[in-house]
Amino acid sequence: MGRLTTFLTIVLLMVLPGTALAAERVDATSPGGDPDISIHLISKKAPNEGRNPILMLHAFGSPCAEAFDLAPGLSWMDDLNQVGFTAYAIDFRGFGHSSRPNGDTPIGRAPDAVRDVIAVIEAIRKETGAAKVSMVGWSWGAVVAPMVAIARPDLIDRMVLVGAMHAFKLPMMTEPFAAKDNPTRFGPAHIPYQKLDASMVLGHWQMMLKGTSGLVDTETVAKVQALAERCGHIDPVASPKIVVRPMGPLADLFDIWSDRPIYDAAKVNIPTLIMRGDRDFFADERLAAKIRGAREIVVPDATHWGPYERNRDKFLTAASAFLAGKDTAKENR
Repeated sequence: MGRLTTFLTIVLLMVLPGTALAAERVDATSPGGDPDISIHLISKKAPNEGRNPILMLHAFGSPCAEAFDLAPGLSWMDDLNQVGFTAYAIDFRGFGHSSRPNGDTPIGRAPDAVRDVIAVIEAIRKETGAAKVSMVGWSWGAVVAPMVAIARPDLIDRMVLVGAMHAFKLPMMTEPFAAKDNPTRFGPAHIPYQKLDASMVLGHWQMMLKGTSGLVDTETVAKVQALAERCGHIDPVASPKIVVRPMGPLADLFDIWSDRPIYDAAKVNIPTLIMRGDRDFFADERLAAKIRGAREIVVPDATHWGPYERNRDKFLTAASAFLAGKDTAKENR
């Protein structure tokens, strides 16, 4: 596979209701952006390739590539395949099967992720012969994707951001992490990995779902919970169950939720679609106005986890159309 060295191939083929046979999923590794860093990625190839490949960047709460290929009927990668896209997704460093470096500061800050993503894009280009790739970023992935687009616009065709965060005040998220002697400073500044009670990993989703009925079924929630535990590295000796995940994204999100942007949105210069659920209090409602020419879609009755919910098709259909250059989203200005 060129620079993408396959170490595990999942050969289970799945028939999705009302669709063609799903593509085979291939797991591989690619060099990261720093020495001794390797990045795990999965791919599903479209039966009739001819469009730029898509690289998908996961959320902090659904923390690995599998988030985009969760199960039959809940696979965004399958949806992209069916409209002619080959899709790749990665585990950010510190998550899933990617390298888990040590240190005495938060692991996996955004600049580290940017270097890793660029390295993976170069490997994908070599593997596929594509001049450019497009990106889908979800939540934390929607922070990293614009930074990649700013650093290397020559590599990126189009970009879809779901539940994107840029700069706004969200005290409910900053106060628990603020330093006691200075509330503007991130407290766990010397802790490389966060340890979180597994029962809390979907707490904010439950908050957004409060007062709703039928937005998501309990079976899907259980699958996402299992994903978060599987990709976040369970502490084998802790009781109750503890999920271990990099602290770096939280350190950057602390600044974002303190209304301190970590990148200049005005420097994004590629076609961009921004999507968010109307119940998503993590998403930055002002971001679409900051990116020149960006389009925005607000999906009704959807949260930050909208791609797993009842109205998931609204996210997927709009994203596929935009990535194919058939944008029907209304321009935000």
